[in-house]
Amino acid sequence: MADGAERELTQISIYLAKPETSFEDALEWDKVIKKAKVTQADFNVSGTPCRFVYFESEAPKVNPPWLDFANEQLKAPIVFAGISRNANALLGLTVDNRQLIAAFGRSASALVQRKKLERDFGIRTAMNLCGNEGIRQTRTQTQSLTPTLIDRQVGQPTNSFVFGLSEAEDLKSMAAHLKDNPLITLQGRDHLTFKGVGSEKLTWDKLIEHSERFLAAYAKDDFAKLFPNYRNFKAADDEDVEVLDAKLLKVLQAGDVDQMMLWIPEFLAAEEFSFSYSDHEVTENHIYAHLDPVQLKTVLKLNQLTIKKLHDKRIWAYSHADERVLSNKWWSLYDCIIFEQTLGKQHFILTDGEWKVVAGDFYKSVVDFVSNEVRQEPGEALYNHISIFDPKQFKNREGVFNDEACKRRPQSIKFDTAKLRIGGGRRDKEFCDILDLTDDGVMRIINCKPYGGSSSISYLFAQTRFYCESFVRDQALLTEVRKHIGASASPTKQSYLDRIPEHIKDNSGSGYRVCLWILWDKKKKLPTASDLPFMAQYELKLLYDQLQHLWKYRDIVLRFVPVDTTPYMKAVSATKPKKQPAPV
Repeated sequence: MADGAERELTQISIYLAKPETSFEDALEWDKVIKKAKVTQADFNVSGTPCRFVYFESEAPKVNPPWLDFANEQLKAPIVFAGISRNANALLGLTVDNRQLIAAFGRSASALVQRKKLERDFGIRTAMNLCGNEGIRQTRTQTQSLTPTLIDRQVGQPTNSFVFGLSEAEDLKSMAAHLKDNPLITLQGRDHLTFKGVGSEKLTWDKLIEHSERFLAAYAKDDFAKLFPNYRNFKAADDEDVEVLDAKLLKVLQAGDVDQMMLWIPEFLAAEEFSFSYSDHEVTENHIYAHLDPVQLKTVLKLNQLTIKKLHDKRIWAYSHADERVLSNKWWSLYDCIIFEQTLGKQHFILTDGEWKVVAGDFYKSVVDFVSNEVRQEPGEALYNHISIFDPKQFKNREGVFNDEACKRRPQSIKFDTAKLRIGGGRRDKEFCDILDLTDDGVMRIINCKPYGGSSSISYLFAQTRFYCESFVRDQALLTEVRKHIGASASPTKQSYLDRIPEHIKDNSGSGYRVCLWILWDKKKKLPTASDLPFMAQYELKLLYDQLQHLWKYRDIVLRFVPVDTTPYMKAVSATKPKKQPAPV
């Protein structure tokens, strides 16, 4: 580049701070000023006040695990050591009294406080500026007991229809060309990443122009019609958050962890990472293959819990490749909780560390559907009042119910714990809990789950939808189901095989009834579908939409089946001796 020529950028990532949040308040400022070689500067570009902070970061380099492994066989062990130095910076732009922050380098974004940001800035701005035509990449989320992130990418920009986005998925991020400008790509998440090529590379003046445009686009609602997969959840105000946090604490302090879900708010490869609630240097760390709210009873002192402690408590990634807890890859426990709560006439969901208000029309459409369209029938006398307590595991389990149900009706076939295959995957699927051919010739696909929090019931509906979809479109699963029936002890198994086709082209949902059995403690009040948590009702609506409208299943029936449960508490000796009173 010739001397004096204007420097240009091809890419920049920008965050938007919440209203009345300063540059310093949006950052972990006490950590910023302690960094090595900190340099600060204030200046104006086209009348826009700018703040620039530069710093350097260092990271030691040590032997990777594979080198230590090899060293065991070497006469002269190899030692790899060194220091990695990186340049980083944060740039603040004050546009229309709002603070936009750009992060440069590997360590800068870690100093931005997520709770001080507009968490939908990136995706909302990208949707409004790009529309739904020139999309290159999307990431969607399904909300269930096992929340799932689904990535889609195409070789050339296309519209949202080609991407095949399902109503069962919530749009979490997208990358697309700016409308009528293929030289600019915007990627929207909690922040906005701008990529420009050719004549659209960024100069200082263009950066200011685009920043003003981004802020104006964020305020618009154009996205609502173009992206029905983006649920219009708005941030709760500070007063509501304070009340909602208090409700969350009350639930946790009571140990009612089944009312919530735990998950990492970004995509991680399951085979590469596990998790730890500690990062001790000397004492051992307990590693968990997956996150489960029950773990909170062990890792937290629930009776002493505060919201600050929830924010401060961390979950670290454990790398199987490095065989260690990754000190720089962690999340606040608060950010990993999914929890829903009603306040007055509004419904709120805590996700990604932020309380969101569910859009009123969306909420109404779901609850009205469940109230008016879901077919609910009483539990059948044959299966009522089964004791589901397992004395060996000291738990009330649906598996106990399934075993007894098949004993009471030996013509039925138990699929609970069956190991079946879908497509080319592993044999670790169940298909359903019980398959039952009734005396009047109706084939019933029955799935059961004890009545509990949102997570378990949402999982029942999501699991049923997934397996029933696969059953009518996947030849491998159909073959596995027929094979399992053939190997069963049912005296009427040939009748099942006569009714279930061998080939997927002949297998239609119209030949089956989907049964959802929720096992409720008969000592408690009989619930209805409308008593289910909101996200569970949403999953139920999606199940109806997919299985009846798309896959043409005969019908879907929801039953609350009364069962006997046994409360269990185990007394253990105190781990610490009681303090003796001081002598008088």
